[in-house]
Amino acid sequence: MSDLSAVMGASTTVKTMADGSLRLAIDIEPRHAQAAFALFGSPGTPVALARITNEAANAHDQREPEPDKPKGGALAKLAGMLGADPEFWKFLTHQFTLTAVCESDATAAEVIREVCEIESRSELDWHTDAADRFHVLIRGPWIKWRTARGLK
Repeated sequence: MSDLSAVMGASTTVKTMADGSLRLAIDIEPRHAQAAFALFGSPGTPVALARITNEAANAHDQREPEPDKPKGGALAKLAGMLGADPEFWKFLTHQFTLTAVCESDATAAEVIREVCEIESRSELDWHTDAADRFHVLIRGPWIKWRTARGLK
């Protein structure tokens, strides 16, 4: 999700409605579509309009794109799947002597992030230290814990 609070687009049609209100259709470039949907995806969302000059639009288009944060892969997916397993919640509660019982995927995700010292599970796939912590502190002990209890 982008931190944008405004997106640039171009007006495509302008129509005067029967009640005198103006209907304006705006096309948003695909690279800004997700941010536009997040901002304006609900009907009735208040908006403000401002015309920008062609020079400003061209300068905006010439900017260096922001680097994309790497997406999660196999380890992030595994962490997500484990986090949805109630048996894994029991393991986390036992393994890390949590003050509160882990009873949700959100809490499991929080524990994984804390133990692996990351902000997002996606980092497991591109941050080698985080991946190592995941394997040594979570995945390996989880496998042993399941085996000791005869779980598949």
